[in-house]
Amino acid sequence: MIPQQPAHPLAELVRIESDPAYRALFCAELDAAIQDRFANRAAVVAEVQAAAARLRALVLHGEPGPST
Repeated sequence: MIPQQPAHPLAELVRIESDPAYRALFCAELDAAIQDRFANRAAVVAEVQAAAARLRALVLHGEPGPST
């Protein structure tokens, strides 16, 4: 099912600004999405750092290094 498009392009923004309950819900969902994106980014950074450490150990010492 395709969600209906608002009649006016800024209808969603108008609703967010004019309805305190809807604004609170929107902000909570936005905060959760931002936190999720930050968590995913941190996980990717940690994976890249671990891979770099393994590669560094392999290049410098010819050993596999710590695995996770």
